[in-house]
Amino acid sequence: MISYAARAQVDVDIRRLTVDDLDLFRDIRAEALRTHPQTFFSPEEEEGGEAMMAAYRRWLSGTILGAFGRGNLIGVAGFYVSPARRLQHRGHIFTVYVREDGRGKGVGDRLTKELLVHAEACVEQVHLEVLLEAKAAIRTYKRNGFEVYGTDPAAVRIGDATYDKYLMVRKFTP
Repeated sequence: MISYAARAQVDVDIRRLTVDDLDLFRDIRAEALRTHPQTFFSPEEEEGGEAMMAAYRRWLSGTILGAFGRGNLIGVAGFYVSPARRLQHRGHIFTVYVREDGRGKGVGDRLTKELLVHAEACVEQVHLEVLLEAKAAIRTYKRNGFEVYGTDPAAVRIGDATYDKYLMVRKFTP
C-alpha cells in the first residue's frame, strides 16, 4: 500500500499502524486531544476507559497510517469507508495529527498522499472536515486536490466557544 514517494524520503517512514501499535496510538491521540480539544473528539474518548480502548482497537484494525521520525511516532492519519452500501463510494479521512516537531516538514502532506493512494483504489471521492482556523491543514488538503464544498457553522462547542468547520472533498476522475 505504501507508495514509492513515501519510501524515498529517508527521515520519515510511513506505515500502516496495527493493534500492536495501540500504546503508541493512544499516546499521540491523548496529545492531540489535550492540545487541540476543538479538533479531536469521539464519544468513546469522552467516556474513556475500555470504551475508548475498544474504539482505538477498532480504528487500528482499519486504515490508520503512522509517520515515524527517528523511530518515534510523529504523525497519524486515518481513512474509512462507511459500511452502509449507499455510502460506499465515499471515503473519509479522519484523526490527522502531526506532533509539533514534525510540523512544517511535509509529514501531513505525505500522510494525506498515502491515504489518497489507498482511497483511489476503493472509492470515487474522499471527504474530510477541518476547522477554519487550521490554515496549514487546509493548505495541505488543497494542495492534494481537496475543495471546500460547505461550512458547518458552530460544529463544535467547548464551553462558550464555538468552532466552524469546512467540509472538503477530493473527487477522483474516472
